[in-house]
Amino acid sequence: MNWFSDVQNIWVVAIYPLLAFLSIVFIRTFKHKHPVLQKREIASGLTIFATFLGLCHTLFGALPWLMVQDGSAVSAIERNITWLQAGSFKLSMGYLLDSMSVMMLFVVTFISLFIQIYTHGYMNHDKGYAKFFGYLALFNFSMLGLVLSTNLFQIYIFWELVGVSSYLLIGFWFHKPSAAIACMKAFLMNRVGDFGFLFGILGVLLFSFPVWGDYLNRPENQQMTWLSFQALPEVVPYLKTSVESLHPLGLMVIALLVFMGPMAKSAQVPLHTWLPDAMEGPTPISALIHAATMVAAGVYLIARVFPVFEASPEAMIVVASIGTLTALIAASIALTQYDIKKALAYSTMSQLGFMVAAMGFGAFSAGLFHLFTHAFFKAMLFLCSGSVIHACEDEQDMRKMGGLIGKLPVTHITYLIGTLAISGILLSGFWSKDLILAGAKSFSVGFYWLLSIAAGLTSFYMFRTYFLTFWGKYRGTVHVHKEDFWMVMPLAVLAVPSAFIGVAMAGLSDVTIPFIPNFMAYIHYASDAAHGAGHASHAHVHSLLEAIQSPIGLSSLAVGLSAMVLAFVFYVLAPKIPQVFKTAPITASMFNLFSNKWYFDDIYNAFVKKIYLVFASASAEFDKSGVDGIVNGTAKLVLSSGHALKEIQSGKIQTYIAVLTFSVVSLVLLLFYFMV
Repeated sequence: MNWFSDVQNIWVVAIYPLLAFLSIVFIRTFKHKHPVLQKREIASGLTIFATFLGLCHTLFGALPWLMVQDGSAVSAIERNITWLQAGSFKLSMGYLLDSMSVMMLFVVTFISLFIQIYTHGYMNHDKGYAKFFGYLALFNFSMLGLVLSTNLFQIYIFWELVGVSSYLLIGFWFHKPSAAIACMKAFLMNRVGDFGFLFGILGVLLFSFPVWGDYLNRPENQQMTWLSFQALPEVVPYLKTSVESLHPLGLMVIALLVFMGPMAKSAQVPLHTWLPDAMEGPTPISALIHAATMVAAGVYLIARVFPVFEASPEAMIVVASIGTLTALIAASIALTQYDIKKALAYSTMSQLGFMVAAMGFGAFSAGLFHLFTHAFFKAMLFLCSGSVIHACEDEQDMRKMGGLIGKLPVTHITYLIGTLAISGILLSGFWSKDLILAGAKSFSVGFYWLLSIAAGLTSFYMFRTYFLTFWGKYRGTVHVHKEDFWMVMPLAVLAVPSAFIGVAMAGLSDVTIPFIPNFMAYIHYASDAAHGAGHASHAHVHSLLEAIQSPIGLSSLAVGLSAMVLAFVFYVLAPKIPQVFKTAPITASMFNLFSNKWYFDDIYNAFVKKIYLVFASASAEFDKSGVDGIVNGTAKLVLSSGHALKEIQSGKIQTYIAVLTFSVVSLVLLLFYFMV
């Protein structure tokens, strides 16, 4: 017990899944020599047990943060070991334990645990069962290492490992061409963002280089390292002065280069097109990577380097604008999707837009709050979609579903809970989304109205998926199978936090759930003290009634309920109305725009085919004919010159005398020419 409760050992939370991954690799390598190792359940057992240990270690190690009272501060713990040193400059790796990392550790381990249990039922008959659990363990190690990172150098390493893990998981069914293309698209799109992120890190290092040595030599900063997240609030003023001495908007450029990483990883416009295609992977991956953890890494990174963004008002406006635009565009596309997983994928993209916009507004804790609540209900919604797809024999088209209330009762009720939560109708999403709207209103009324529209669209398209999937008559042709225990058990567990975690974490005085309200209060305290985030995002209500009756809460609830009723009319009472919108002259063009995903894929494909590939082909031809021609020509010239000179070395004295005479006469004539 002392081992688990000692916060100095928190780093092993990431080591558990790494050991599970290495063990699975060993088993798969030598299973033909040992019959016992041929039991594939060993792989799932190792991965699930490693995640369970990580969850236990997180809970015991995080007790100082879980038991804080009235938002009182708990000092962050940072430990580092030197990785590379050159003079005073050094790069280190270690672990940082504070309110944000505690929150993310809990999210990753808790949700991963139940997704892995679900995976046992979902992938039980797949030939790659053991390999899949190995990939899950590798992803968990990468994500937990990212969460515990102490500095920009370390987080970039795990950032790339998370990208590699997602590539392997998205393309797990590589025999499907669509899956192979999807994983490559995700990998390449994220490389674009990571390229900018790397240049942003180098920019921060270059312009703050002189200050790090002196800062880290102070006795109170001995545990920190170069590019440390904890040091950024004090280093950024010097960074700002140094950069803006060259150009007033220099810091904005650096901040936006860093932001390119979250833009790709968290699927923000225009680096978002990979996320819907990533649904080609198995459904547990959609829940784990593309709903609860990996895509949230971008928001987590923004939170970690928030002082850099906060120092540039121009960068904050850009971040808020991109987040708001993403929320609206993704919500509009989700209105037209019939593939249940892709509808949820665009929903994820839209909710990530809310979180990113909150960071741009300065509503720091509101963005983290929504990250936390969203992780539970979106993971559950994806798992519910997997349960439906599994029961309908891999059918994903909602037009071939319907009437599943009685056939999939647990899936139905949990999907309804998730839909209410994400729609902001009293359950968890209501509380976190309202704090974002409050931050938006304090930042700009225009952003507030745009996000309110996105919130209304969210409720409409989510209830659209709910009614199409579960209400009416069954429209499919295959037999609907019964629910699998290993798949619905995680749904039932995740339904509890999906419904109530928002109320608990909002800090209401009439909620008595142990630890959780105090934990959220500390997150508010820490973010306010360390980052000076907008006060609107920290406003606590004191009763459920007060929250509902507040202007923002009341309007948000009204929008959510109105959109729910509208979806009921469109898809239950009068299902022919949507067909009218598809063909009516006024709305047909808008429907085509949304159903074609705002033509982003078409634009990118045209750019690749007509510009990039033409340029690449011309470059390849120039490299072959030009560069290679010069290099090969030089070599041939030297070779032929050597052959010519070789003929002179004949061994005949008459030849040498003739060459000598010719050379002397030539030199005399040349000298005479220049002298005259």
